[in-house]
Amino acid sequence: MANQSTNQSDFLSFKQIVSLIKGVGHKRTVLVMGENGIGKTSIHKALCADPDFADFIKPAPIDCTQLSDGSLFMPDIDRERGVSTELPNERLGISRTNQRGVNGAKPTLIMFDEIAKIPQYVKNMIAPIGYERRAGVFYAPDGSIVIMATNLANEGLGDMLQAHLGNRLIKVKMRKATKEEYFNDFAIPNGMNAMLMACLDEHPEVFDSFLDYEEGGKFHGVNLEKDNPSIFNPHALTPQTAYASLRSLHAASDILDAYELGAFDDKTLESALAGTVGEVYAAKILSYIKFGQQLPSLSSIKANPNTADLPRNKIAQQVLVLKMIGQTRDRDEAQAYVTYVNRLEPELQSLFVRRVSETSTAQYFLTIAEYAKMLADNRIYFKV
Repeated sequence: MANQSTNQSDFLSFKQIVSLIKGVGHKRTVLVMGENGIGKTSIHKALCADPDFADFIKPAPIDCTQLSDGSLFMPDIDRERGVSTELPNERLGISRTNQRGVNGAKPTLIMFDEIAKIPQYVKNMIAPIGYERRAGVFYAPDGSIVIMATNLANEGLGDMLQAHLGNRLIKVKMRKATKEEYFNDFAIPNGMNAMLMACLDEHPEVFDSFLDYEEGGKFHGVNLEKDNPSIFNPHALTPQTAYASLRSLHAASDILDAYELGAFDDKTLESALAGTVGEVYAAKILSYIKFGQQLPSLSSIKANPNTADLPRNKIAQQVLVLKMIGQTRDRDEAQAYVTYVNRLEPELQSLFVRRVSETSTAQYFLTIAEYAKMLADNRIYFKV
């Protein structure tokens, strides 16, 4: 693949790509191209969780860089018929008892990751699975889906796919999630660490792409290495050993969760974060730690929302608001949190209603009169 355009107007969001695969993936293989760490492999996870794929066989995504001869199918001898054949590997979900034409066969959901980084002979082995849904002489059951993913050629990670091979695929480019998409579709539903979310809300530059700084990008002419050293930079003068991607931010959340449980000391925390998201963004996350230590417990808020302590610092309040949203599990908790947030400044109330109204936790708040009033009172803080 030649260097791709830096114009992101034709890039698709995570949800758009999932919809494309759901619509046409049973007929054509979709190749998803996007920069590292933005959640391409999570497409498989999203489809596995979709009720439309409840009856599918769902083998784990295949890292193509680990494939070699015999990884996908192996020669076998059918002595009764006097012929040789090929048996597919179990990671494909295709077998003699689960193939096209067999009564009760279930479609399979196959994902080949890092497809453009591998030697040509491995691509040749994968090709019939992607083009024909065929592994050796076995065809996948009707309705089976094959997804492929790889990095952008612009990243300089060695991704290359010959034109005649790519011409048989539906090639789409996936963009990074925006801050709002990340919060609403991933961070809050998955209970990401509140201190990390507060940092991301205040320092959202990690949602920018290195493509934004190249010709045709929205920050063209700005020095990426100086202006935004936190994100991946394929042109960095000093090779990056760690940087903030959506993938490494998830790891940072796990580190912070473990730290809050007392798993390790401050020095270990600092080193682990720096080695995960880079020193620059790690320093920004660490600045929120002291504020997180000032927070009242959620149990004290649920027990006495009218009298529970209010943190004096606005950042600590921000952390607390995000923590409450992420850990709301029923209407009674929602009622207590609304009562508590009503005691905060309007800016914090606005943050609260904005984050709640666009996530699955909204179901617990929508029937609470105080929340409806808070939402109406803080419309001024919403972007029109």
